[in-house]
Amino acid sequence: MLELMNRGGKIAVGAFAVIMLFIAGSLIYFSTTSGLDSPLSVVMSSSMQHDTDESSLGTIDTGDVMIIRSPDRTDVYSYVEGTQNGYKSFGDYGSVLIYERGDDVNPVIHRAIVWLDYDSRSGFSAPSLANYEGKWNYNGTGNYMNMKNGTLTFEDITQSKKTVSIDLGELKPQSGYLTMGDNPVTNNYFDQTVGIISTPVGMEDIKAVAIHEIPWMGVIKVFMTPEKKDNLKHVPNSIYSLIMLFVMVFAIIYCCDYVHNHRILKENSRELEILREELY
Repeated sequence: MLELMNRGGKIAVGAFAVIMLFIAGSLIYFSTTSGLDSPLSVVMSSSMQHDTDESSLGTIDTGDVMIIRSPDRTDVYSYVEGTQNGYKSFGDYGSVLIYERGDDVNPVIHRAIVWLDYDSRSGFSAPSLANYEGKWNYNGTGNYMNMKNGTLTFEDITQSKKTVSIDLGELKPQSGYLTMGDNPVTNNYFDQTVGIISTPVGMEDIKAVAIHEIPWMGVIKVFMTPEKKDNLKHVPNSIYSLIMLFVMVFAIIYCCDYVHNHRILKENSRELEILREELY
C-alpha cells in the first residue's frame, strides 16, 4: 500500500511538474518573441469589456492577463483599417494598444480607431477613411483631408454601435491614433475627448500591442490592489471560473493518480491469484 501511495504521489508531482514546465516554456517563448522586458500585462479596469456584468472568452475583461508584444514586432491596424482588411482582435476590428500617457499615470489598454496624420499647414488628415464603408463625416462632409478645426464624427462604430465625435481643433498637434475602450456603457467616447490623453497616440507612445488573452489569471492581482478591487464586481463569474479551473486541474491529476493505482492493484491481484494457484 505504501508503494502505491508513493507511486500515486510521484504521478501527482509529475503532473504538476509538466504544468509548470508548460507555463515556464510558454513564458520563455513569449519573452523572446515579445521584444519587451515582460510579455504579460494584467487588465485592472473594465473599460474593454463587451459586457459590464460578466467576463467572456475572446474579449478583454477585468482580471485577464494579456500576452503583449512590442509594436516593432507586430502589425498595428486601426478599427477603420480592420473593417477593410478583415483584421480583428478580441472581438472587434483593429489592434488593441497599451500606450503611455505620462510618467506618473498607469498605461491605458484601448483599441486603435483611426490614424490621423498631422501637417502644420493643412492640419489633420485620415487617408484610411477613403475606402471606409462605415458612417462618418467631417463637418457634415466626406472630406478626410485638410481637417483643421472641425468635428469628426463616426456613427454605429465598433461592436457596440457607438456614435462618437471629436473636435479636432482641441487636439494637440501630433500624428497618431484616436483610441477608445470597448465598453459600451462607460467608454462611449474617444480617449482624447475626456482627458485620458490630449493627443493622438503616436507610435512612440505605444508601449505594446495585445496579442492573446489568458482569461481570469490576473483576478488575484486585482483583488490584492485596494484601489482596483472594486472593479471585480463587473466580472463575478471570473472568480468562479478561476476556482473551477484549479479544481479541474487537480481533478485531472487525481483521476490520473486513481487510474494508475487501480491498474497497479489489478496487476497485484492477478499476481496474487497466480501465486495461490502455484501454491495450491
